[in-house]
Amino acid sequence: MKLFSLLVLLGVYGCFSQYTDSPAYYDRRCGEDLGNLWLEVVAVVDNSKGMTNGGLISIAANIASVFSNNTRIGTNPNEPRTTRLGLVTYNAVANTVADLDQFQSLDDVYDGIFGGLAQVSSSDESYLAHGLAQAEIILEAGQTAVNRSHYERVVIVYASTYKGSGSLDPIPVADRLKTAGVTIITVAYDQDGDGALLHDLQKISTPPYNFANTDQAGNTIGEIQGALLQVNCFCPNGWTQYRASFTDVYSYRYGVCIQPTNLNAVWRAAQSACRFKWKNGYLATEFDANKHDFILEAIRNETGFIQPFSYHIGLNYVKGVWVWDQPVGWPQPQLQTYYAWNPGYPITSSTLTGVLNQQRSSDVATGWQNISPLSTGANYICETASCDTENYCSSVKSD
Repeated sequence: MKLFSLLVLLGVYGCFSQYTDSPAYYDRRCGEDLGNLWLEVVAVVDNSKGMTNGGLISIAANIASVFSNNTRIGTNPNEPRTTRLGLVTYNAVANTVADLDQFQSLDDVYDGIFGGLAQVSSSDESYLAHGLAQAEIILEAGQTAVNRSHYERVVIVYASTYKGSGSLDPIPVADRLKTAGVTIITVAYDQDGDGALLHDLQKISTPPYNFANTDQAGNTIGEIQGALLQVNCFCPNGWTQYRASFTDVYSYRYGVCIQPTNLNAVWRAAQSACRFKWKNGYLATEFDANKHDFILEAIRNETGFIQPFSYHIGLNYVKGVWVWDQPVGWPQPQLQTYYAWNPGYPITSSTLTGVLNQQRSSDVATGWQNISPLSTGANYICETASCDTENYCSSVKSD
């Protein structure tokens, strides 16, 4: 995974942000500022004999490198965009080298990581289940210690072998972590080069975050950093993150969240409702066919949306041009490049200035129709920017 190159800075609830006066005509990408990463991370490292001292030092260097690009380590009462990093080693048993409070600077990370991974253990055994269980304990303790319960949690596993069955099977522990919302990134330190370890670790990783030191791209640091940036891009409770594929929940995520509302309102009231549902909320944009189709799939899976589908979106007619709704005071992008008008629309009228998506036949497809913003009721779709490195959310709960 590589770092993503396009970024539009939008604001969300309780966030820090800046934005430009020139409205972009594409959906916002997730933030990619590693200096503003705000996560709870535990590195889980195999230090059995099979890892070798050289391999262990290489992993220490990799971990330190991942967090060296200006990432703020520890906690700071004046800056919530920080990352806490813990370290667990495992062999026949697991050991906590550092909990989430020990490292308070990058220097602490370097000292603690290289010191804690200086030498392999005397054990030939390597049971990842123990390491994952220890990481689980650290993450749970970290949630109760400080007000960081809304931070995303990550476990990064570095393994040289994959063992365990029965009570030592790592899959149940991994599934328990993932069910609790923890993302598991795996790095296979494959010394045989046969790819078997990478295949085994895929069983516990969160797709698609399964990497190896033998990856052809040769950029494990960038792959892990890219994964962390995607994890640190998420939606407030009750919102759905726009992604490349609706059916693939692990597909590339955009820095945009939508919320279908299944109670009718006229267009103008729907616009006002979106602005109150979340700071800098607005009626949804459909800059391209993929976004149009994603929203349709979202409402098909939402209770209260029945055929024929009809729902307001953010397109509206202002001073002679069609523009997309945005937060109050923000420039509104003019309609361009992609059009989804139903046949016969738009109707030329000074009063039909709002737009909704309308299903016209038994085919599950919708198209735009302009309507009166004050008299045509329909369900509606709200949109806001995601919480990410450019937009710190002090809460993920709606008021």
